[in-house]
Amino acid sequence: MDEYRSHGGPDKQICLRWMYEQGDVLLVKTYNENRMKENLDIFDWELTEEERDKISKLPQQRGLTGMQFVCDNGPYKCVEDLWDGA
Repeated sequence: MDEYRSHGGPDKQICLRWMYEQGDVLLVKTYNENRMKENLDIFDWELTEEERDKISKLPQQRGLTGMQFVCDNGPYKCVEDLWDGA
């Protein structure tokens, strides 16, 4: 992570790399050519185990509470069913 930053890599690419290493699907949107190149640069390096652990321990901040997906008739009866580790 520090090595990537020392080469000018922005924090958002560190986050994208962490998500990629978790096996998450990444959907990024940009029309800016420089940002497109930065987004592809996440495949040129890896986080160390210590860095992955450090990022994994950061507190989560969700943009959605999940309440809009909770329904008595649906698969998610409560928010705890929806979010892992809620």
